Amino acid sequence: MKQNKEISMFWLLRYLIPVKLRMIALLGLLLITIALQLIHPQIIRQFIDTAAEQGAVVSLLSLAGIYLAIAVCIQLITVTVSFLSNDVAWRATNQLRADILKHCLRLDMRFHNSKTPGEMIERIDGDVTSMSNFFAMFVVQIIGSLVLLSGILGYMFVINWPIAIIMSIFTIISILTMIGIRNLGVTASTAERQASASLFGFIEERIAGIEDVQTNGSIPYVMNRFHRAMRNVFMSGRKAWMLRVVPWNATVVLFTISVTVVLLMGVHLYLKGQVTIGTLFLFFQYTQMLNDPIEQLGNQMQEFQKAKSGLRRSRELLSIRSEIMEGTEQILPNGALSVEFEHIHFSYSKDKPVLHDIHFKLQPGERLGLIGRTGSGKSSISRLLLRLYNMDSGVIRIGGTDIRTLSLEALYRRVGMVTQDVQLFDGTLRDNLTLFNDSVTDDEIIETVEKLGLRKWIDNLAQGLDTHLSAGGASVSAGEAQLLALARVFLTQPDLVIMDEPSSRLDAATEASLQMAVDQLMEHCTGIVIAHRLSTLEKVDKIMVLDHGRILEFGSRESLAQDPTSHYARLLRTDRLEELA
Repeated sequence: MKQNKEISMFWLLRYLIPVKLRMIALLGLLLITIALQLIHPQIIRQFIDTAAEQGAVVSLLSLAGIYLAIAVCIQLITVTVSFLSNDVAWRATNQLRADILKHCLRLDMRFHNSKTPGEMIERIDGDVTSMSNFFAMFVVQIIGSLVLLSGILGYMFVINWPIAIIMSIFTIISILTMIGIRNLGVTASTAERQASASLFGFIEERIAGIEDVQTNGSIPYVMNRFHRAMRNVFMSGRKAWMLRVVPWNATVVLFTISVTVVLLMGVHLYLKGQVTIGTLFLFFQYTQMLNDPIEQLGNQMQEFQKAKSGLRRSRELLSIRSEIMEGTEQILPNGALSVEFEHIHFSYSKDKPVLHDIHFKLQPGERLGLIGRTGSGKSSISRLLLRLYNMDSGVIRIGGTDIRTLSLEALYRRVGMVTQDVQLFDGTLRDNLTLFNDSVTDDEIIETVEKLGLRKWIDNLAQGLDTHLSAGGASVSAGEAQLLALARVFLTQPDLVIMDEPSSRLDAATEASLQMAVDQLMEHCTGIVIAHRLSTLEKVDKIMVLDHGRILEFGSRESLAQDPTSHYARLLRTDRLEELA
C-alpha cells in the first residue's frame, strides 16, 4: 500500500503525454534561461575587475550592453516559460477533470445520494486545481532548479573547490531534508481539502433550498452553521500550512549558515590576494543564486503536498466502482417492449427493505397505472427499471431480455422517463428539447410540440426555438417545464415510457388536452404511469396498488373498477385522492 502512495505522482504524468511537444519546447527554453543566468554574474565580475583596474570605458560600456541584452532575453524567455508551463498544466489537468466527471456521471445513485453537488464540484475542480498549480511550475521550478544547481556547483568547482564543497554540502543537506519531510503536511492538506469540500456542499445545499430557509426564518441557523464550517476550514488550513512550510524554514536556516561560511572564506581569500574583488562578488552572487532554486524547491514541496492530497482524493474517487455492472447486449425486439418483474426484492439500505416480492408482467403496448401512498415503492420500481439501482434479488426483463445483460446505452435508447422534477439546462429551447442532439430536426421538434399543445407558446416567443433558457428553469413556469420534459422524452421515440405524474403541475383544462396528446404519442409504446390523480389512469390497461412495498392489487383496470371489494374501486367511489399522495 505504501508503495502505491509513493508512485502515485507518476500516475499523473500520463496526462502529460499528449502535451509532450510543449514539454520539449519548455525544457529547451529552460536550458537557455539557465545558461544565461550562469553567464550573468560572470559579466558583472569582469565589469568590476575591469573598473578596479581602471580599464577602458569602451570595454565597460560593452560589458554593460551585453548585461542589459542578456537581462532582456532572460525576462522574455521567463514570460514565455511561464505561459507554456501554465498551458501544459491546464491542458493536462483539464483532461483529468473530464475523466473524473465522466467517471462520476457513471456511478450509481447510492454514491450520488451520499454526496452534495457542492462537494462534488470541489472534488472535481478544487482538488485538480491544486494539482494544476503544482504541474504549472513543476518543470520550471523542479527540473529547472536542479539543472541550475548543477550548473552553479559545477562552475564553482572550476573556480574554487573548497568553497564549492561547502556549497555542495549545503545543497545536499537541504535537498535531503526536504525529501525526508516531503509528506509531513499531506494528511493535514487532505483534511483541509475535505473541510473545503464540506463548506462548498453546505453553501450549495442552503442556496438550493433558499425558499425554505427564508420562509422558515432559518437564516440565523444557517449563518451559525456557516461560521462553524468556515472555522473548520481555517483551523485545518492553518495546520496544513504550518506543516507545509517546515521544509522551507529548514532551508532558510541552512542557507544562513552556508552564506556566512562562504563569505568568511571568500573575504579570507581576498585579503590574502588569492582572488579579485570581482571573484569575491561572484562567490556571493552564486551563493545567492544557489538559494533561489533551493527556495523554489521548498515552495514546490508545499505545492507537492497540496497536489498529493488532491491526487489521493482524485484517485480515491476514480477507484470507486459503480454497483451497476453494465451488460454487453445491444439488441431489443422492435416495437413496444414487454416488461416483467420476477420476484423483485429491493432496499436502499440493508435494514430498511423497500420492495417485497414484486411480481408482474406487461405485454407489449400495455399501460400500467401505479398507485399507492408515499413510501409505497412506486418510484423505486421506475428506478430499478432504469437501472439507477440494483435489485437485491429477482430479475427484471424488458422485451424478454434481462436488463442486467443490456448495455446502458441500449436500455436508455429504448426507454424514456418523465419526472416531476424537470431539469432544464443553460441553453436554447431547442437544446433543452433535444438535449443538445444536433441530429434531431426542427420539423421533428415542431411535430412533437404541436401534439402537446406547445406550438402556440413557442411561436409567441421572440426567438422561437432559439430562445435562451436559464439553468434551473427560472425563465419558464412549472407547467411549461413539465410540458417541455414530455416533449423531450417523446422526441427520442421510446418504446417504453415511464411517467411520474406528468400532469401534476398543470391545471385541469391543460391536463385534459395534454392527456389526449399523451395518449396519441403512446399509441405505439408500453407505458407505466405513476399516478397521484385518478383522472390520469382513465386510459391505462392495468392497475397496480402498492402498500409498504407490497402489491395489494394487480389486474385489469376495468375489472378492478367493477369489483366493489377492490381497493381501486373504493378510491373511485370516494375519490380519496389523499391515499395516492
